[in-house]
Amino acid sequence: MKQQDLLFWIWLAEAVGPDSPDFRYLIDLYQSPYDVFRAGAAELERVERLSPRAVRALSDKNLRGAQEILRTCEADGIGIIPYSSPLYPQLLREIPHPPVLLYSAGTVPGWDRRLCVGMVGTRRMSEYGMEAAYKISYALSRANAVIVSGMAAGVDGVCAAAALQAGGCTVAVLGCGLDRAYPPHHGLLMREIAAHGLLLSEYPPGTPPLPYHFPVRNRILSGLSHGVVVVEAGEGSGSLITAGEAVRQGRDVFAVPSAGGAAETGGANGLLRDGAIFTADASDICRRYAYLFAETLHPEEARAPAQADTEWLRRLGVLKLRRAPRQPAPTGADGGPAARKTDAPAAESGAPAAEQKARRTKPAAPAAEQTARAPVPPEPAQAAPARAHPQDPVQARLLDALADGQAQSVDGLSARLGLPAGELQTALLMLELDGAVSKLPGGRYRAGQ
Repeated sequence: MKQQDLLFWIWLAEAVGPDSPDFRYLIDLYQSPYDVFRAGAAELERVERLSPRAVRALSDKNLRGAQEILRTCEADGIGIIPYSSPLYPQLLREIPHPPVLLYSAGTVPGWDRRLCVGMVGTRRMSEYGMEAAYKISYALSRANAVIVSGMAAGVDGVCAAAALQAGGCTVAVLGCGLDRAYPPHHGLLMREIAAHGLLLSEYPPGTPPLPYHFPVRNRILSGLSHGVVVVEAGEGSGSLITAGEAVRQGRDVFAVPSAGGAAETGGANGLLRDGAIFTADASDICRRYAYLFAETLHPEEARAPAQADTEWLRRLGVLKLRRAPRQPAPTGADGGPAARKTDAPAAESGAPAAEQKARRTKPAAPAAEQTARAPVPPEPAQAAPARAHPQDPVQARLLDALADGQAQSVDGLSARLGLPAGELQTALLMLELDGAVSKLPGGRYRAGQ
């Protein structure tokens, strides 16, 4: 695509913003971003269903911001996939509010020819949840499925790392610019995904990881997937938001039964009660799509090692955060174990080092996919790691108030600090995403993980 065309796509994306209800209507009416750009304010005001905010933004014909974004992408080797591109996933076109464009780094998979499975879960995963996420992602990758995640701490990071180790393709959808590693300890994981998979974001380079970006991002994660697997999730968590988006988009929702009754992991069991598809291992997912992807999906290869390779996960920074205590495996209705034994041969976990290394090497992509590869950017500038006293004064005051280790409610903190509860909730969410505070049952918070 010509650079001038990309410029107008960027302008349109910045004008309407993410998750826009106006974009699809506009592009159907005007055919191209340049035609929208040429439309004057008086003409735009006469367009039915166009919000006043969109009219004001589209009436601003200043291209300086779009030019700067385009220059940054060219300098950093970041690709741009607009809605009109043949590389734009067809599945994503079908969702209610598709992104105007996607910024990319890595190799674009053959979206329409391969099974894409979204995998999400809690940041505070149990040992059982970590093992389940790793094995399912690893086995699906061996079967040639594409693993889609948000690269978040916990289950998301485990799934992406397992896919990489299996030599498969993993796609990470970020809630910030592609020049930001978030969470910061996933910087190496992010570079590995760019080298052997694909990074995507609808946010331009330089965009920070703001709290409200992540729920908006989740519609893309589920929109790219034929089905979404939830491995442990807390009530009201981002994973359940993604599952809800999947239902609205007509996607399958799978859930791995959670062990015990921890508040951080009970959301998956709730999904099962509400009709999600029971999932014990990758074979449950492969069977559902075996005929739809008969040429590219290889269920007979869906094998996982006996245990997750924690050394590999630590090397990528995935296990730097403390996990929730180990929980017993869930039981089925007959009192026996719900999860079946892995279909991996016994020798799999003891494979020679050379074989393990080979699995971590991304096989050559088909020629059609290699031509779609965007230049991999240099090592991304990582966001600053969580500090004891962040620069944000509200966050710093919150950490001081929670320093005694006692769990406190938002209302209690609001009264103690004399700050609005809404402002505190935003600051607490940022601290929670950085791993500086933990959210407990009952809406209480305490310092640390």
